[in-house]
Amino acid sequence: MQIQRNPIRRLTALFLGSALVLGACTTAPSTDPPSPPPPGPSGPVPPAPVGTPLGSPITGVIGPGGGQLALPDGSVRISIPPGALSQEQTVGIQEMTNTATGQVGKAYRLTPEGLTFAQPVRLTFGYTEEEVVGTAPEVLSLGYQDEAGVWQMYREPQRDLAARTVSVETRHFSHWSKLAGYQIQPLQAEVGVGKSVVLKVVACTQETQDPSGITVPVPADAQYTCRKTPGSNAAQNWSVNGLPAGSSSVGTVAPLSSPGVAEYTAPAQVPSRNPVAVSVALARPRSGPVTLVANVKVTEPQAWQGYVFYTERGSQPWKMTDGFEGAGLQSAKQTHTFKVVGFREIDAFNTTLVLEQEASAEYLDQGHKEKKIYEICEAFGPTILRHHFIYDRNFVMRGSLKTTLEARLNIVNGHYSLAINPQDVQMTGQDTTTDLYQDGCAHTTNDRSNSKPVKYPASPELLKVEGLLDTAHPNTLSGRYENQGELFTQRTQYLVSWDLTRGE
Repeated sequence: MQIQRNPIRRLTALFLGSALVLGACTTAPSTDPPSPPPPGPSGPVPPAPVGTPLGSPITGVIGPGGGQLALPDGSVRISIPPGALSQEQTVGIQEMTNTATGQVGKAYRLTPEGLTFAQPVRLTFGYTEEEVVGTAPEVLSLGYQDEAGVWQMYREPQRDLAARTVSVETRHFSHWSKLAGYQIQPLQAEVGVGKSVVLKVVACTQETQDPSGITVPVPADAQYTCRKTPGSNAAQNWSVNGLPAGSSSVGTVAPLSSPGVAEYTAPAQVPSRNPVAVSVALARPRSGPVTLVANVKVTEPQAWQGYVFYTERGSQPWKMTDGFEGAGLQSAKQTHTFKVVGFREIDAFNTTLVLEQEASAEYLDQGHKEKKIYEICEAFGPTILRHHFIYDRNFVMRGSLKTTLEARLNIVNGHYSLAINPQDVQMTGQDTTTDLYQDGCAHTTNDRSNSKPVKYPASPELLKVEGLLDTAHPNTLSGRYENQGELFTQRTQYLVSWDLTRGE
């Protein structure tokens, strides 16, 4: 069985100058390495936790004649040759949380876990440009998690740079993932204009005393990060957008005293092409040089950011009185979101926040009710429907708003307060009612229909955001409160919440 593979999706990352270029050739070892034995204990290397399943697996039945199983997007493909299985077997690909240090993309459990094969099985994983930011396809590999919980990375996988795939041969099923042998950390970063960030080249594996081994262990790390630095001559020629050492317009990069570590300093203004590509040439004696690239986004300083939210809702069914029967519902709701989009410092205690207000409001009053009274019109006559009262209503108002406004934030003596005076949301609609009375004895009908346009403003009168500063997090203002209100004629419950953060 084979699930058709789709072309790998191309994602665009910023790679300029000496930045990473995906070649059109295929790189492979001179001979395919023999498949390692089934996973077993790995000695003193620290293990990683076992991942947990995500979603449903893809499964298929493959017999002695061989076959393929692939994910719909082509990101993982299993190719089982004839003779690898002695009987039909249900095999599967299950997405897992990734616990591997140096992980690239998702992890997968190949099932049944622990299944072994008489012939090597080829595993092919696809990658995107986005997934190799901070590393390079030339150092991308595959690895599995052995019985002891240690991830083992293949030293010499087969890489097809044109197809953007990496492949290995194995005789067993277990947990698998794409792994990067070398990376720049952080892979992607943000830094304010004129500010700096430290970048370092790291190795993600632990070399063993047997450099000829097929795989090399990957020690566990609580944050799945790589910590071992390469030798002093491994990382050279730091550049920004292909310019050695960078420039004043794109930012500069300079090596620090530690091997493979450099500091990028952003320019005084956000560059025209942003993020910038900070690259380094990595010398590898066994397999040749490779260029690693990290994307660094330069940002304007933002003194305040965050949101204030207001939600109000209420509803109640029609009450039937005086013998009426039927059903109806009256409801009202409005939501207001205030996003900080700018600021202006006034003094040490006061800041004007520029807020973008997006809001919507709705009022509905809809239903039907009627009352029937049966009487005798003439002496000794039959009982008939004498009085028939019918009432219908369809009252709908809606409105929305997007605007900007200003509010003053005051912080003094450990207390903060922000008063927001929102703009009204103008609800407009039509109020249509029908009040019908029929007299069965007089054979008369009195129809009083009415339809009129309606306009009504909706908004909270004043929003108060206030509280005491959290000494552990003085740059974060958050809180909430609830109360009762009324929108048009509907009793409501409203909630105010906020989460504001002061940045650089």
